[in-house]
Amino acid sequence: MRSGGINWLAVIVAAIAIYVIGFVIYGMLVPEEAMSGMTDAEKATAMSRMMYGPLMPILTAVFMAVLFKWGQVADAMAGIKWAVVIGLASAVPTMLYGWVYGGLPTDMTMIDCAHLLLGHIAAGAILGGWK
Repeated sequence: MRSGGINWLAVIVAAIAIYVIGFVIYGMLVPEEAMSGMTDAEKATAMSRMMYGPLMPILTAVFMAVLFKWGQVADAMAGIKWAVVIGLASAVPTMLYGWVYGGLPTDMTMIDCAHLLLGHIAAGAILGGWK
């Protein structure tokens, strides 16, 4: 299922992997108390935005696939290396903006950064290794 030099099935699987990693981290590993501290209004806003949850993993996988195509990433190890670079160059610094300027809690910011980095690594292995 290739189009434009991109394996779209790999993109879908990579997006699912990112989403599953987030589910495991936030739904199973992080205690609910760690994510408390929100007002009822903030919780309502967050719940109303849940339908957009799959959008970020899809965008991440699509644009990583484009970068991998341009960079001629040809195997899983190269995919992982590039994923770490992309994650540390873009995703993690973006999260840190919220910590610095938004006053987000340090522990949740570190969990968010780990989530993004692990998601990038999984997607990188899938996108780089899937032939």
